[in-house]
Amino acid sequence: MKWRRTILSGGFWAVVFLGFAMFTHGHAVQRPKIFISADFEGVGQVVGKESLAPGAYEFERARKLLTAEVNAAIEGCLEAGAGEIVVADSHGNCINLNPEELNESAVLIRATPRPLDMMAGIDETFAGAIMIGYHARSGIAGANIAATMALSVLEMRINDRIVSEVYINGGVAGDFNVPVIMVTGDQYVVKDAKEVLGNIETVQTKESLGFLAAKSPHPNVLHREIKEKANKAVLRIKEFKPLRVEGPIRFQIGLKNAYDAERACLLPWFHRIDGNTILVELQNMKEVANIILGLGLI
Repeated sequence: MKWRRTILSGGFWAVVFLGFAMFTHGHAVQRPKIFISADFEGVGQVVGKESLAPGAYEFERARKLLTAEVNAAIEGCLEAGAGEIVVADSHGNCINLNPEELNESAVLIRATPRPLDMMAGIDETFAGAIMIGYHARSGIAGANIAATMALSVLEMRINDRIVSEVYINGGVAGDFNVPVIMVTGDQYVVKDAKEVLGNIETVQTKESLGFLAAKSPHPNVLHREIKEKANKAVLRIKEFKPLRVEGPIRFQIGLKNAYDAERACLLPWFHRIDGNTILVELQNMKEVANIILGLGLI
């Protein structure tokens, strides 16, 4: 009987250990899901319309530079243990990344219009968001290709605060309780990201010298740093907090052209503050993103 008790006891503990292993394994496979929003103006060596417009002589090179920076971020995330990675191509017509050259571990969202604009595809299942190739807001002197969504926009305000695309899209992520964990771009967007989002990981891809000029490191140098910082961001992911913008939200848009303001105010939700400025009250940042796209301010 003693040997039977020994075998039964051993079997009991084997089941316990097996169950524990299955439990820990089950939790181990819950790897962090990462969302990447890929803009264009903040990519290293990209400096102006020659790089950003389809058909322009620098566009194909710029696409490769953008794709390579996104790939560097993907590689860093994967090496840190990330699971699913979704990339939203988020500049202009949103057909900029080269799908054949994108890391095959990622899923790519392309083209527009689409809900949530630059943050299309994000939801509450993501553990963190990364912004690649972002840029300073309109009105920042000396910032390379500075804009807030569209060159027709003078400024955007959320509850009287002048905001950038980092703030707007960070707020959209925050609506889903997802923190932004990393931002790349010039010195101005890095500074903005730290102020808005806290001690996240950042990579300065270039030093802006003017609206159409910048100084950048060699792409390979940038790729190594982006990969390293993305890796670190995923490893630190529990340290970051979402940007929560509580509603109701007063969303104010200053436009360069009075005609654009006049046309927008034909819609019943908008109020005209002055010749060039319109105001709408919204419930959350998701509505802000959809309003921007609906007005064609991209």
